[in-house]
Amino acid sequence: MPAEIDFASLPRQHVPLFVVSPRRILADILAKGWIESTIPFLALLCVLIGIALTTDGYFSPANLQNLAQYAADGGLVVLALLIVVAVGGIDLSVGSNFAMSAFVALYCFHILNLPVPAVLVLTLAAGAAVGMTNGIVAGLLGCGALLTTLGTMITVRALFALAAQAELVEISTSSRTDDLWDWIGFEKFLAVPIGAWCLIAVAALVFVMFRQLRFGWHILAVGGNRKAARHGGIPVRTTIFLAYLLAGLIVGLAGFLFAARQNSISVADTGIGMEFFALTALVVGLGGFVPGKGSPVTVLIGFTTIYLLNNAMINAGFRGDFVQFCMGAIIIVILTIDVRFRKNRHRLLASSYLDPIVLDAGPVEGMRGLMPDEMAPRLKGAEILASGRVDGPEDVILDAEGNLYCGNRNGCILKIAAPTYSDVSVLAKIGGRPLGLAFDREGRIVTCVAGMGLIRVTMAGDVELLTDETSRSLFSVQDDTAIRMADDLDIGPDGTIYFTDATKRYDIENWGMDLLEGRPNGRLLSHDPKSGKTRTICDNLVFPNGVCLTHDGKHLLVASTWNCSILIFDLAKLSDGPRIFLKGLPGYPDNINRASDGGYWVALAGMRNPLFDRVLKHPGLRRRMTRRVPPTNWLFGNLNIGGVLKIDGLGKIVDALWDASDGPLYMITSMREHEGSLFLGGVTNDKIGRLALEGANARWTGPASYWGRDR
Repeated sequence: MPAEIDFASLPRQHVPLFVVSPRRILADILAKGWIESTIPFLALLCVLIGIALTTDGYFSPANLQNLAQYAADGGLVVLALLIVVAVGGIDLSVGSNFAMSAFVALYCFHILNLPVPAVLVLTLAAGAAVGMTNGIVAGLLGCGALLTTLGTMITVRALFALAAQAELVEISTSSRTDDLWDWIGFEKFLAVPIGAWCLIAVAALVFVMFRQLRFGWHILAVGGNRKAARHGGIPVRTTIFLAYLLAGLIVGLAGFLFAARQNSISVADTGIGMEFFALTALVVGLGGFVPGKGSPVTVLIGFTTIYLLNNAMINAGFRGDFVQFCMGAIIIVILTIDVRFRKNRHRLLASSYLDPIVLDAGPVEGMRGLMPDEMAPRLKGAEILASGRVDGPEDVILDAEGNLYCGNRNGCILKIAAPTYSDVSVLAKIGGRPLGLAFDREGRIVTCVAGMGLIRVTMAGDVELLTDETSRSLFSVQDDTAIRMADDLDIGPDGTIYFTDATKRYDIENWGMDLLEGRPNGRLLSHDPKSGKTRTICDNLVFPNGVCLTHDGKHLLVASTWNCSILIFDLAKLSDGPRIFLKGLPGYPDNINRASDGGYWVALAGMRNPLFDRVLKHPGLRRRMTRRVPPTNWLFGNLNIGGVLKIDGLGKIVDALWDASDGPLYMITSMREHEGSLFLGGVTNDKIGRLALEGANARWTGPASYWGRDR
């Protein structure tokens, strides 16, 4: 019979409600994508304050409506140019295209007397035709974008001049009026001009395109690295063509709005210099000419800054050449500050992201006569299985027939067939890094996959994602809904899956950074396969790792690796938080699993040493070490000696199995008892060990312990 655990008598484990760290808050803010728009936003704020202090009535409702009405077409041209730049191109013809589109709109309305919807369609077609020409030459034919769009700029400008001069008088003297035409050009909806609503709508669509649509992702991928995009199966030339075509459509819409508002055009200045104005706004918003980046909000901030600055200085009566000089100087200052901020942002983030605290695991307890120097290395005599045929089996598990399963570094679940364990085959390809494993009642494998979440695998090799996110922490600046490092799991009698997210701040490749930081970055989660809901049971735990349901099914054991302790939760009162089941371990506990005698096996992934224990008490030392010392020379825990502890049902250490300092099993992260033998896996090993256990129940299996022999 398993021992009865007196949960109420165990000491409580303090778990903070939230983690207070100014450095962490700064790092989380710096890690946000929107932080890159800080300098453009501050520049806009300075311009707004400067105008408000120097110009009376500039921000009156009437003037704001007027500004919004005249800014719409320019904002649309900037968005069009953003799409082209994002795909890795450039379009110098936007000004000429804008002028030609405006002419087409006026010609169709005043000369051909077409209805307004038809005028809109033909104007969009005219803009798209120029964009399509650029797309064919620069995209499909692969010619240089700069020379291509320079050619179309000159050609379209000449066509516009010829056409406008021929029809300008007739357009100017036309007396045609139309309510819809006037409504588009002059009316307002909810006090906002119709043109401004069009700009808002297009900006929202572009934002959604870059964030949610595959075509937008293709544009960013092509702009970021065309060769990689091509190797990834993206039709690069077609994507470039469509980007230019879409940009032409947006410019056509801008020309239509301009025509409806002005009802006339000028050969001398319509669209002149618009490409340079749009490029300036884009550069101010993005902090440079940045392909592969789609940020319409930031670009519109840059456009608003340039537009208001230019408008305010002209209204103040400054000469045009002086306005250009001042704008150029101000833009240079903004860009200098912005570029330096962007360059140093990651350096500042790197220096503040790691924020160590004092970590004191306490003295080693309950190990008298059981330390490695006091016992023979019994694991040295373990039988080696599948040597060189597995890579990093972090966890191992056996079914009722004795077949062995483990994860592999290449993202596969491997099956090693009993009884010889010489036949290794791939059960399923997952694509992530499988860590903890467990069988559910139906005999399917549920695995924690770092970077992916919780995944279920059938014996036929079918893969199903159960969950990859949980609810966001209440006091977290960083969005921590994604399960970053699902580590180990166990399954309750009702099918609920309990599993750990060892660290919310570091990926599996950088798990050691979590040790050096020492903060409670992990959490215990649960997933109900019936409802599909995932919830956080306990947040802010210190690297919660191994998970094991007690033999009576009433409690849950969780290894706190860096605290060198094992916590226990009462499943009937999870809200009460954890208590300390075992503390003062001689090493860093990893996976925990049941033993046949009612006790538990605990894998020690590494051993403590006095020097590193002292280092963990000095956070400043660890911070300086990570900044000034190469990672290969960092002080770290001893991971060269593997070990397994045997504890009874009440948390007392009763035995220890140690490996020799020269192997063969080094960093032991898991073990499973099965029919009188102990199978051992390690996240850095290329083999699995099997050790015969004296006096163990030769009929006991893990699946039968959980689900019975008639499962």
